[in-house]
Amino acid sequence: MKKLLLTLLITLSSTILAKTPDSLFGVYINDNVLDYVTKEELKSKGRDYARGFYYLKMKNPPVSSKDYKDKLWVKIDKNNKIHSIHSEKKFQNSETCEKVEYGVRRRLESKYNFEFVRNSKTKYGFQKWVGDNVIETECRVFGDDDITLFIILDTKEYIEKYKEYLDSKI
Repeated sequence: MKKLLLTLLITLSSTILAKTPDSLFGVYINDNVLDYVTKEELKSKGRDYARGFYYLKMKNPPVSSKDYKDKLWVKIDKNNKIHSIHSEKKFQNSETCEKVEYGVRRRLESKYNFEFVRNSKTKYGFQKWVGDNVIETECRVFGDDDITLFIILDTKEYIEKYKEYLDSKI
């Protein structure tokens, strides 16, 4: 009984102590995208698959990281509020991608005081829901010379709309 109580206490305390991931590469969820881009850059936004959202490639993200970022995208609503931060980094082989992904995952776990779990929807990815945000990492192989590391932070609101889109395609 004491072991069960101790396990429950540790589980609850780690959940309570976990900080909610709210930013990647200096970009914050729920901020206005105009804090990061010009009105001219905003004109290049495109309609996202998730209804009511738009995607925008950031040309000059606030934080540059050569280790694991080639492209940085944000997904915004009609009020320019950021709901998703999506980074991509290309690699020449899956071993290097997985090594970098592992390091990124460990740094995020340490920063936010949680542990990633294997994403049940993908073969290689990891994710963690904390509060209303989900953070994901995945090395995805699209072909022999197309291996990409994705690091993604989404709000629950964006995920729900994206799921609606996916459900409509079935």
